[in-house]
Amino acid sequence: MSTFTPTTLPQIAPADPTKHVNYVAGMVLGVDDFVQDYTYHSSHAARIVRDLVGYGVVSGLRVSVDVGDDGPRVQVAPGECVTPSGKLICVDTAQCAALDAWLVANLAEVEALTGSPPEPIPLFVVACYRECPTDDVPIPGEPCRTDDELKAPSRLKEGFTLELRTTPPAQLEEDAIREFVAWAKRIPLVDAPGAGVDTFLEALRAAVGLEDSPPASPPTSPPTILADLLGSPPPGLEIPSGDAAEYRAALLRFWVEELRPRLRSPLSGAECGCGGGPGPLDPDADCLLLAQVDVPVEFDAISGDYVVADTPAVTTDDAQRPTLLHLRFLQEWLLGGGEALALSGRIAADATVVAGSGGLTAAALGADGILFELGFPAFDPAQEQVVVGQPIAAYTDKNPSTFEVIPSDDADLVAALGSTPTGIVVRVKDPKGNPVPNGFAVRIEQLGGGL
Repeated sequence: MSTFTPTTLPQIAPADPTKHVNYVAGMVLGVDDFVQDYTYHSSHAARIVRDLVGYGVVSGLRVSVDVGDDGPRVQVAPGECVTPSGKLICVDTAQCAALDAWLVANLAEVEALTGSPPEPIPLFVVACYRECPTDDVPIPGEPCRTDDELKAPSRLKEGFTLELRTTPPAQLEEDAIREFVAWAKRIPLVDAPGAGVDTFLEALRAAVGLEDSPPASPPTSPPTILADLLGSPPPGLEIPSGDAAEYRAALLRFWVEELRPRLRSPLSGAECGCGGGPGPLDPDADCLLLAQVDVPVEFDAISGDYVVADTPAVTTDDAQRPTLLHLRFLQEWLLGGGEALALSGRIAADATVVAGSGGLTAAALGADGILFELGFPAFDPAQEQVVVGQPIAAYTDKNPSTFEVIPSDDADLVAALGSTPTGIVVRVKDPKGNPVPNGFAVRIEQLGGGL
């Protein structure tokens, strides 16, 4: 028996992503110095991507199902994505996975997921970032080395893995963004004056349960992320149309300053504290959900394995995959013309807005009670508006009333009013030219005025 043991080299502590080398003339540089500099620059770049841009699929990676010689297969098209940690994944050639082979190799998981008779099982297509050591070169070392210690990889090549999993990777921030934006869009825009931005922010904190949650509380796990946001905004949480820009700016600050820091998991390489909230590092920080595949299965008594059933068909669902739009697309979407801005409401005979959206306003023009001026905060006289209205009739009315739109620059209208109206002018009257007692309903679309 040998009395000698292999000699091991000193272990180098993990590089700190917040430090970079301070080069000084005469400094002796070693491996740890180069590793430290690489760590700083790569972590800095990843932080810029994940914190300022986001994560998700940026190109391709469509998931589909076809049938090959080995049975049904899941196909992933070439493409590119960004992981939650800010790493770029490039899938340069199409990839496929045979579902029957996966079912055989993962029998225990399949049995845990299906019942009797077998039910379809959900599988999740997940892309993960990996680095592959390559380009071995001879290295100096100590005596008594084994053959596998004579060379070491001189390069790390960026790579990826595609996996079929029975559970999806956590995507806390992605789910929170979807829920928060959908909830915020349901906050009503009203004509009444507001109580102030500070009161609005206090109501927001109460609505999402932040008043009882300290800033250091760990992020929740799906499906309980922002559970309070799944309903409608509470009564009294409103945005006054006259101060809409100020209130919406406060809403965005609320997301950035208070919500986002609580809904992010710590990420590997961001241990300085800017990568997320408290808790263990997210093991899926370098993984991204591409699609869910629902696989019908049946038990094959001959082989003793589960196989893909002939019916129903294998289906894919990519509704939950994060998608990341590049800035040029967003620029064109925002500045190149958008969808029509639409709003509607019901106006009483005295010009009171009984119910309305988009900050709809109405005012009576003249003394005869048949002319009304309609407006809203986003009204732009330079845009074209399509106005559709209907007088509200009584059951006993024998003849129909009329709803008409009069151009605001109509010479006779301006002469009758003594000035040019600044909004949309409509005339609503019964067959005898009198006001309609029940008022009217209206819908306005401003073409090119939305985003």
